[in-house]
Amino acid sequence: MTQQTQMETINLATDVLVVGAGMTGMKAASEIAANGYKVVLIDEGAEAGAAAIVDLDGVEQAAFEVLRKTVEGSELIEVLSGTCMDGAAGMPGDFKVWLSGNDDIVEKSVGAIVVASELVACPMNEAFGLELSDTVISQSQLEAKLADNPAAFAGKTVAFMLGLAQDGHPLVLERVLKSVLAMESLDETSAYVFSGDLKVAEDGLERLYLECRDKGAMYVKLTEMPAVSQEGGLSITYEDPVLQRSVALTPDIIVVEEAIGADQVNAAMAEMLKIDVGSMGFLQTDNVHRYPVATNREGIYVVGGSRRVKKRYGAIMDAENAALRVRDLLGNGTVSVPANKAVLDTGKCTFCLTCFRCCPHGAIYWTADNKPVISKIACQGCGICASECPMDAIQIGEFNDAAMIETVTRSAAEKSGDAPTIVAFCCQNSGLEAARMAADFGMPLPKGLKTVAVPCAGKVDIDYVMRALAEGADGVVVMACHNGNCKSEKGSLYASWRAANAQQTLETIGVEKERICFATTASNMGSDFSRILMEMEAKLSGK
Repeated sequence: MTQQTQMETINLATDVLVVGAGMTGMKAASEIAANGYKVVLIDEGAEAGAAAIVDLDGVEQAAFEVLRKTVEGSELIEVLSGTCMDGAAGMPGDFKVWLSGNDDIVEKSVGAIVVASELVACPMNEAFGLELSDTVISQSQLEAKLADNPAAFAGKTVAFMLGLAQDGHPLVLERVLKSVLAMESLDETSAYVFSGDLKVAEDGLERLYLECRDKGAMYVKLTEMPAVSQEGGLSITYEDPVLQRSVALTPDIIVVEEAIGADQVNAAMAEMLKIDVGSMGFLQTDNVHRYPVATNREGIYVVGGSRRVKKRYGAIMDAENAALRVRDLLGNGTVSVPANKAVLDTGKCTFCLTCFRCCPHGAIYWTADNKPVISKIACQGCGICASECPMDAIQIGEFNDAAMIETVTRSAAEKSGDAPTIVAFCCQNSGLEAARMAADFGMPLPKGLKTVAVPCAGKVDIDYVMRALAEGADGVVVMACHNGNCKSEKGSLYASWRAANAQQTLETIGVEKERICFATTASNMGSDFSRILMEMEAKLSGK
C-alpha cells in the first residue's frame, strides 16, 4: 500500500505589485487584473506610462493609448505615479514591500511581484570619435525631432551609422529603418545607411529594408569602421566595396547608433529582491529553466526590458506569461504543499546560517526570535541546504537521509556477475532523463549500473558517495546538469565540489580517486550518458 503524502494548506496574499508603468508593465497589470487580482502599479515618473516610446508610424502610440485606458478604467488596478520600491521582504504569497512617494512610505502585502523596468538607449558617438551637436545626433534625438518637426530635414543629406560600433540587433535596425523611411518621404532628402551586418531575421524587417531601398535609401555595407570627422564640416571616408577605392561623403547630419541595454535600476532591484543578475545587467540568467519570465525566486517575475532587449510583441508576450505564472502561483488564495517538502529540526540547528547563505531560491528566513524557517512555497526541493547543513538538521521529503542511505546501500550491494557495480547519482532534471533515453534507445550501458535519483545534483552528500563505496560499489558517478543550466543555479557547482572532496579523501586513504567520477549532461544527451558510463566501466575493469 502506497503511503499518501500529508499535505499542508497555506493561505496567500493575492494582491500583485507591478514595478514599472511603461507599455510592458501596463500590459502585465491589465492581464493580471483580468484574472481577478488586485494590482498595485508603480512608476518613478511623475506620470505613469510617460516612458519614451520609439514610434514614428503611430502603431506603438495607438497600442499604448489602448493600454492606458484599460489600466485607468480598471477598478482592480491602483496606479501610484512618482513612486519607487524602497524595500522588500518575505516569501511568495506573503511579500512585504515598502513604497515611497509624495514624502510618504507605504507598506503593502502582496503575493507576487512583477518587474517591468524599461530599456535604456545610450548613444555610441564616442566609438566614432564624435561629439553630439546640432549636426551629430543620436537615434533618440532624431526620432524626437522627426516627431516634432520633420520638415526641418527637408533637403538634407543624412547618414546613419548602424551595426559598426556594436553587433546588429533587430530592434536597433527597426528604429533606423523607420527613420530612414520618414526621411525618404521628405522632398530632396537623401538617406545613407553605413552598416555592418544587417539583422533582418525578424517579422517585417526585410520588407521594411526593401521599402527603404525602393524609396531611394543608399546602403553601404562595410567590414571596418569608416573614418568620420566633424572638424570643419562633417565627412565620412570609407573603402567602397564596389568601386574598390576610397570614397568621401559630406552629409549635413550624422545619426549615430545607440546601444540598447538594461536600466541601471536593475542592480538595486536585484539586491532588494535577492534575485540573480544575468549578462549585461538584465534580471534573468541565461538558464533555460528561467524562461520565459521566471527568476531564481518563486513569485518574482521579470518581463520585457527587465530581462532582455525585446521588441513590443515579445514584451507583450512576456506580460501575458507573467500573468499566467501569477495565476498558477496564487490561484484562489490558498495552496497545498507536502508537509515534509523541507523539514528543519530546530533542536539540531546551531544557527550557523549555512542554509541561508547557500539556498539559491531565497527560501530560508529568520523569525524575530532567531529561528530559521523554510518557506514551503519558495522551496524548490533541490536539497542543497540539506547536504550543506553540518548538523543534518534539514530533511527533504522522499529524499531524506534515511531513505537515501537505504537506497544507496541496496544499490551498492546488488551484483551483476563479474561486472563492476557502478552507482550513478542522477539529477532528475538531466542525468536521470538521459539514462532513460539511453535505455529506451538501446544504447550500451554497464551491466552493473545502478541509478539513484536525486532532486538535484546539489543533494548528493559526500556521505552518500562514501557509503556506496563502503557497501560494495566499485565506482560512483555523480551526474549533474551543465553549469549555467542547473534548475537550482548552483546545484552542479556544489556537486562538483563534493565529488572533488570525496576524491581527495580516497587519495588520502590510498584508494584510487578515479573510482569517483563527476560529469555533466542534459536530459536529451542519452548518448553522452552512455559514453561516460561505459568509459567508467572500462576504467574499473582495467580495460
